[in-house]
Amino acid sequence: MNKRTAGEDPGNIVNVIIPVAGEGVRLKPHTHFLPKCLLYVAGKPILGHILDGLKSLKIAKIVIVIGSKSDQITKFCENYDFNFKFVLQKNRLGLGHAVYLGSKDISGPTLVLLGDTITDFNLKNFTGKTNILGVKEVENPQRFGIVEIKGDRVISVVEKPEEPKSNLAIVGVYYFTDAKNIHRAMGKIIKKDIKTRGEYQLTDGIALLINEGEEFRIIKINDWFDCGTPDALIETNRHLLNLHSYFPRRKRVNVIPPVFIPDSAEIVDSVIGPNVSIGENVRIKNSIIQDSIINNNAIIENAIFSNSIIGQNAIVRGSFKRLNVGDSSVIEFP
Repeated sequence: MNKRTAGEDPGNIVNVIIPVAGEGVRLKPHTHFLPKCLLYVAGKPILGHILDGLKSLKIAKIVIVIGSKSDQITKFCENYDFNFKFVLQKNRLGLGHAVYLGSKDISGPTLVLLGDTITDFNLKNFTGKTNILGVKEVENPQRFGIVEIKGDRVISVVEKPEEPKSNLAIVGVYYFTDAKNIHRAMGKIIKKDIKTRGEYQLTDGIALLINEGEEFRIIKINDWFDCGTPDALIETNRHLLNLHSYFPRRKRVNVIPPVFIPDSAEIVDSVIGPNVSIGENVRIKNSIIQDSIINNNAIIENAIFSNSIIGQNAIVRGSFKRLNVGDSSVIEFP
C-alpha cells in the first residue's frame, strides 16, 4: 500500500517485478489450495493491496513470477488494467533466481516488490537515477538481508549474517535504475552457483553491483508488514484495518471497529470485532469473533473465537450452553 501526496508526479515510467512463486509452507493449510499472495487481509488479497498501491505510478509492465496454482493468480490479475507478463519459476531457487527470470526481457527503471509483504512508502522516492533499497531497523538482524551504510549510501549487503554490522534490514522494496544490471549480476551469481542457504540470493547480486561501482542508497520504511505466517497475517490485518475500516450498518449485529465487512456477508445475532476482516458471501450466526480473518464463503455458527484464520468455504459450528451453576462449582468443557 503506497502513500502519495495529492498532485504528486510519480516520475519515471517503471517496470515492476513481483515474485509470488513461494509455496507458503508456514501458512498451511491455507496455502494447500490457494497461493500465498491471494490470502485475504483487511478485505482483499495480499496481491490486491500491492497492485492497488501501484495505480498511481506510471507502469510500463508488471512481471509476476509465478509457481504452482498460477491459474488463480492470472485470473485475479484480470481485475486490473496493467500490462502483465507472467513468468514461471519451475524450481524454487530463491529470490535472486526469481528476479533473474523476471528481469530477462525488460530494461530501464524497475521496482521489485515481494509478493508476501505490504509496505507503506512514498512512490516518488523510489524513482530516480540511483538504485534504492527500502530498509527498516530490526531487533533480530540475523534473520534478514542487512545493509551497511556510510551516510545514506550502501557500502555492503549480506544475507542473514551471523555477526551483523548493522540492524538495517532490507524489507522487500528494491529499485534498480536498469533491470539489465541486476539481470546481468544475477546471471553471474547463478553461473558460478553461488548460493546462501541453498538459494540464489538477490543480496548477492546487489553486492556484486556495489563492488562494480553501482551506487545504492537507502530509504527507511517505518510501516512494513510481513504476511508469511498466521500470526504475521493477523497482525497485518489489525494494522491495515486501523487505516481502512468498512462495514455496512446492520440490525442484530454488534460491530466493534475496526472491521471490514462486505455488503455480501450475511451476519445475524453476532458480535464482530475489533480487528476482523470478513470475505465475500460469508454467513455468520450467533457468534462472537475478534482479531480474525474469515475468508470467502465461510459459514460460522454458534462460535466464539479470536486470533484465527478461517479458510474459504470452511464451516465452523460450535455450541452455546445454558447453565445453572451453584456456588463453589467447577465446570470444565472439552
